[in-house]
Amino acid sequence: MLSEELRFHRLNLDSFKTPYIQHCILEMPISDVSSDLTIEVGSGSFALHKFPLVSRSERIRKLLLEAKDTKVSRINLTGLPGGSDAFELTAKFCYGVNVEITISNMALLRCAARFMKMIEDISEKNLKIHTEVFLKDTIFPNISNSISVLHHCETLLPVSEEVNIVSQLTNAIANNACKEQLTSSLSKLEYNFPSKPVQYVDSETPSDWLGKLLAVLNLDFFQRVLSAVKIKCLKQDIINKIFVNYAQNSLQGLFIKDL
Repeated sequence: MLSEELRFHRLNLDSFKTPYIQHCILEMPISDVSSDLTIEVGSGSFALHKFPLVSRSERIRKLLLEAKDTKVSRINLTGLPGGSDAFELTAKFCYGVNVEITISNMALLRCAARFMKMIEDISEKNLKIHTEVFLKDTIFPNISNSISVLHHCETLLPVSEEVNIVSQLTNAIANNACKEQLTSSLSKLEYNFPSKPVQYVDSETPSDWLGKLLAVLNLDFFQRVLSAVKIKCLKQDIINKIFVNYAQNSLQGLFIKDL
């Protein structure tokens, strides 16, 4: 009889350590049903079951169908954005476990959904559509959220580019900034940023705190945002101030790291 909840166990495999790789197995057994498929992702190994995975992932389904051995019990996934951490989240989703999408893992899950081909053609309400809804409802309307997710995209290249999330976030930031400029000459841009940290006092101008927010981005992504806001109609003097604030805050961050 199948249990109502999945049980997740990490096994201590210290005896299998090498000088370079630490192996770890994550088991997701359904009651007494033994694993029939092991997925290897980098240094991680996951003892799982074929049915939940093929019901959600077209990539897993295709790999099993193309295998010369019809009784294949081991698959190696290379190139998965986010590695074993990303696969663990997608595997839980395949098993029906509630996976909370957050600002921190949004980009990771979107890229993983692309790699694993977790699309609607395979299963309704699959991971890809969940990430798209979260982007539309929670990320795009808010400048702070958009910048945070864009920052997480930096370590997920080139897949984050391929799924268009980088360009979508860049455009969302530019659209929100220019929208506020048109309606209030940017004097009330902070209302588009409800989670503004306390240290950003009211005396600061939007270009001040926006420059600070953008300081988390690497230079390439920052330049993309600047190009987008310029195209969208943000005034050049505001862009210049944002650039100066970005430079100041970026240099300050580098100085602190070196201490």
